[in-house]
Amino acid sequence: MKSKSKPTLSVDRSYFNRPVFIAQLVSLLLIWFLVIGIALWIKNLISLSLDFKDAPGVSIAISIVAVPIFFTLASVLTYVFIGLHKEEKKRFDNSGEMEQ
Repeated sequence: MKSKSKPTLSVDRSYFNRPVFIAQLVSLLLIWFLVIGIALWIKNLISLSLDFKDAPGVSIAISIVAVPIFFTLASVLTYVFIGLHKEEKKRFDNSGEMEQ
């Protein structure tokens, strides 16, 4: 009697994962652009306050709070993005079949 082999699920990774990968990459790039933009904006605020002989204390206080928060959020998003793609490589072998 023939033994039945376990059916494998064949997945075309390029078709299903391309839109997801593009969306993840766009969100990753946008958060880093946001972090860089906020850092440059705060640098501009500090330099303007010094040029106008104003107290830069408020701009410095904002930068002490805002820049680390946005940097941490961008770092966590990057960590998750890299972690998801490492897990995907573990789940799929080279032929594109899902491991059971």
